Amino acid sequence: MRKTLVIFVILAVIMVSFFVAIEIIGSDSGFNNEKEAKQLKTPAVSFQPDGKVEQLSSYSNERMKKQEKMEEQLKEQYAQQPHSIKNPFVKLDPYGVTPLSALAMFETEEPAQVTITVEGKDKHGDVTHTYEKYKTEHTISILGLYPDYQNTVTITATTKSGNTVEDTVSIQTDGLPDVFLNTETVEAHPEKMENGMTFIIPSSRNVYAVDHQANVRWYSTHWNSHVFQRLDNGHLLYITKEEGQNKYNEILEMNMLGKVYNSYRINLDNYEATNLVHHDAIELPSGNLLATVHDTDSNYIEDEMIEIDRETGKTVRDFSFRDVFPESFYQEYDGPSEDEGDWFHQNAIWYMESDKSILVSSRHQDLAMKMSYPEGEVEWILAAHELWPDSYERYLLEPVGDDFKFPGGPHAIMPLPDMDNNKQTTDYLLFDNNIVITRGDDPQSEDFSRMVQYRINPEKMTVKEVWSYGEKRGDELFSSIVGDANYHYDTGNRMLTSGFIEAENGMNSRVVEVNDEQPADVIYEIVISGFKEDSHRQAYRAMRLPLYPENQ
Repeated sequence: MRKTLVIFVILAVIMVSFFVAIEIIGSDSGFNNEKEAKQLKTPAVSFQPDGKVEQLSSYSNERMKKQEKMEEQLKEQYAQQPHSIKNPFVKLDPYGVTPLSALAMFETEEPAQVTITVEGKDKHGDVTHTYEKYKTEHTISILGLYPDYQNTVTITATTKSGNTVEDTVSIQTDGLPDVFLNTETVEAHPEKMENGMTFIIPSSRNVYAVDHQANVRWYSTHWNSHVFQRLDNGHLLYITKEEGQNKYNEILEMNMLGKVYNSYRINLDNYEATNLVHHDAIELPSGNLLATVHDTDSNYIEDEMIEIDRETGKTVRDFSFRDVFPESFYQEYDGPSEDEGDWFHQNAIWYMESDKSILVSSRHQDLAMKMSYPEGEVEWILAAHELWPDSYERYLLEPVGDDFKFPGGPHAIMPLPDMDNNKQTTDYLLFDNNIVITRGDDPQSEDFSRMVQYRINPEKMTVKEVWSYGEKRGDELFSSIVGDANYHYDTGNRMLTSGFIEAENGMNSRVVEVNDEQPADVIYEIVISGFKEDSHRQAYRAMRLPLYPENQ
């Protein structure tokens, strides 16, 4: 009996101690009420299972049906007479959307490789590509023609035994549209530049590509807003809209000639603005697409992403960043576009296949972050430490070293190759607009924009600034909105796009390629002008790509 009583007393003491501890913990945590406790939730996206998501996307075959008629006409024209390399069938702009490209078709008696060369206006202006497969029937793309010019194109066929046959054709092109932007070269060292053309991706209107002399060598008449990527199969991911409408509601998979292979519609019937896919879309390893959209069932915009099935066009996942951050972040946001509910303003996605994660940048929360995909668990947040609940401190990176600055209103974060031979760290490049929106009371805000390289150690949760470019350029590169930063894998160069610059002679965008020195040397710089402040025609991004994809 006495033994039972002792056990009872011990259990009672343990229970009392337990509840006292709970009360102390609750008191120390600062949870004064249920609402505040809810705001300190653990950051993690609540993904919806397949089949239970709101269907915001669908597949469309309208463009492909129209395209079939064009291709039938091309076949009929080609069949009217035999075509050899000495008499190739050449059709300029075969799909009516890429005026500086042509299709060539012909046959060779023996299987042969074909090399195509568009003669440049100087020794660095040639565009050459070899189709490596040996064939007797050849359908090739001619890319990189100059506008308003009698282009000289050389076609060479080489057999396995080394025999060659060569011929030259002339292709006359029309001039650029009157409303085209102006692009001028400030500086160019072609021998030091990353290979390829510089593709200018606008906030609205035409995507186009220029060479080292700022000559336009490719453009599409399909209007575009923000989204232009090269897919793994060499095709382009391209957002556009139907002629005569305002909303950019269609994602195309097309090639450099403008042939469409897939088309996906974004369906936001009760959303009145034009930017249905507002900033970005990428290809996932599965082949599916991940796109930034809006949750039209809420009072907020630019804080949701959807995953689109590449085969069916259906939405298979969706989530909102309101599931990641405290309610106060969106309910109490009072920065730019607060009347539209644009509290987060996600402007980029980058998928890291090495650890199945995504990188995200948010202009209006002044942050970049890494999270797992599709689990949605936050790994780290790069942002000034102001205005964060206690429960988020473990996600905030701690700066180390001198002269560190957190980004303000950043864009376009991407990972870099191993820069320090240390598996514990990863380097990242981003465009720091350097404009404080929500956090980071920085006296340098709006003095300059820059691209910056950060080195992050996720185990120690530290971040170090190791390289940057742009501070000394001051107002000449300051862009309050939009921007891009890219790493060039062959040369190690980096390229900055500062898209919204208020200059003395009007608005302009600048694209600057530099080497990796500190201070860096300018390798290539162009200025884009001819747009007004409210036209949305500024350069949102720029990227260096060869006209011909590697797998063609």
